Amino acid sequence: MLLISNGTVYTPNQVIPDGAVLVDGTIIHSVGTLEQVTGSKSAGGAQRLDAGGGLIVPGFVNMHIHGVGGYDVMEGTSTSLQTMSELLARDGVTSWVPTLGTAPLKEIERVLSVIRNAMTDGVNGAKILGAHIEGPYLNSKERGAHPAELLLNPKPEEYAGLLEYADIIRVFTLAPELPGAIDLIARMKQEGILVSAGHSVAIDEELSNAVNEGLSHATHMFCNMGTLRRVNIRRVAGMVESALLDDRISTEIITDGYHISPSLMKLALKVKGIDKLAIITDSSGLTGLPPGNYSAFGEEVTLEQNIVYLADRSAYAGSASTMDYCLRCAVESMD
Repeated sequence: MLLISNGTVYTPNQVIPDGAVLVDGTIIHSVGTLEQVTGSKSAGGAQRLDAGGGLIVPGFVNMHIHGVGGYDVMEGTSTSLQTMSELLARDGVTSWVPTLGTAPLKEIERVLSVIRNAMTDGVNGAKILGAHIEGPYLNSKERGAHPAELLLNPKPEEYAGLLEYADIIRVFTLAPELPGAIDLIARMKQEGILVSAGHSVAIDEELSNAVNEGLSHATHMFCNMGTLRRVNIRRVAGMVESALLDDRISTEIITDGYHISPSLMKLALKVKGIDKLAIITDSSGLTGLPPGNYSAFGEEVTLEQNIVYLADRSAYAGSASTMDYCLRCAVESMD
């Protein structure tokens, strides 16, 4: 038994000052005030861990993360996945979804194979839940840091190899307006994969058609998304407005304080509610490294504090923030 005390406990339902958590291996035995928890017979011989007056919260799940500590998911090695799992656990992440960026399809398949093996063998630290594929089926108009020359339209004969890894693909991000995207969405939905719209300039009708076929999520809300525009003079909702409007769509936001403003964080929370809104880092392998110039995503980038820029500063190239930092920033921004 392990007794964690001397901190404020946060649960989904309440905040407990001077709270405590009693853990039995991988099972949470009891949660409450220190008096309540230590009053049980089970707590008698428990090992004690002092939280130092800090916050005691559930472990974090990061469903969109490309790397940390100088390691990148696209390296596709068991060593890098193991090391990232260990590093993430230090910042409170207990499970994560390694996120693959745009690359040749055969390279994506190779990395998926390594992730599958790591899941089978197990890792120390944060548990690997599966893979998130972000690209290459993205719109070049909202590509962000994804290499334009590697972007594709979905074709069944080309993505057949990806479907061989449907058992470990948890999230698949694509631009639903691309030719062939609707058929791929339907296939992914059949496999039980969460299909997400991202790096997209879809308008209301295009997104609605995609949702009807199984799309149910939006990747990093407000970032690399088209917005309201005119079609034959008539103003129509773009990707941003359509994703907010459709109650069938959940979403995620990068709350590092750079990608979106506090007002947009509040808007996402107000519209989607806590049940359909996830906090993510979208962090790159530069997370935890000193400021400087680096190469990432096939581009020259600059790291300053917790943010990564393309060399010409025309766009962000992911964050360099940890999950605990993003959660703290979200709470302070949306208070």
